[in-house]
Amino acid sequence: MSTNLKGIDLNLLVAFDALMRESHVTRAAYRLEVSQSSMSLALSKLRVMFHDPLLIKTPKGMVPTERARQLMPQVEDILRSLDILLHEQQPFDPASAQASVTMIVIDYIDFVVMQHLVEVLQRQAPNVSLSIVGPNPRRLAEVMSSGEIDMALTYFPTPPDNVRTRPLFSDRLVGIARADHALFERPLSLEAYCQYAHVAVKPADGADMYNALIESAMRNVGQQRRIVLSKPTFLGVPFLIAQSDLVATLPERIAQRFLDVAPIRIFEPPLTLAPINVVLMWHDRTHNSPLHRWLRDTIADVCATRISRPFDRLARLSKVK
Repeated sequence: MSTNLKGIDLNLLVAFDALMRESHVTRAAYRLEVSQSSMSLALSKLRVMFHDPLLIKTPKGMVPTERARQLMPQVEDILRSLDILLHEQQPFDPASAQASVTMIVIDYIDFVVMQHLVEVLQRQAPNVSLSIVGPNPRRLAEVMSSGEIDMALTYFPTPPDNVRTRPLFSDRLVGIARADHALFERPLSLEAYCQYAHVAVKPADGADMYNALIESAMRNVGQQRRIVLSKPTFLGVPFLIAQSDLVATLPERIAQRFLDVAPIRIFEPPLTLAPINVVLMWHDRTHNSPLHRWLRDTIADVCATRISRPFDRLARLSKVK
């Protein structure tokens, strides 16, 4: 087969992919780390190449044309094939890599994952460092597009459209109270659970995250908790619980860790709560980076081998310090 590609710039296909994913020239430019004028020029060339406007303005912003929608999966297949062609023959050596990766990691994930991940990095990629920052849910799409953040390891029910996600593990919400709390003396009713004084953890910028699951379940049964304290992190929660009549509802994997530092017990909340699905998120900007590919696979492996194992719940639920 003979194909004449003279005069065809394959970088335009990369620009096309970014433009279609963002539906916005400026954001596409951020995605590819080029100037807005360069991206505008690329769009002009693409329109000539495909004999179609590709993106058109509407009252709700720019949207792909029908022709652009038809091209999207074909271009994606071409770029994937090129990526395999160019990178599969160049194995990545983590031991010789020198880099810093900036990650959003909420403190719940910090408690249960980072210890194991750092252990692996120290052994396999000693010159790769991590810079951990707190979550900013309202700006997640922006900071990932701009390159401020490389990836996020978090629970995020509705991730932005312009990031990729990879499921890591699931958790569930359980209650904690001090070991000799009155709620352990008899079966816990929903009414009693609501009447106790609750601590709520609301990470960064007012994001509900875990509480959204609880409040949604409460609305379904027409009830409401009595929250007397809200705080942005889990730090200090077990000690507050151990020294008061307060209760808290939080992910089980961190609750299990708290059993080792404070005289508390775990209880089952008397309502049906949706699971917490923890994901890894990243932007197309780093999707094909050999380092980032290796790190994403490493994080997934750590979660699969160290985090995803089921708990011995019956033993742990009855444990009293």
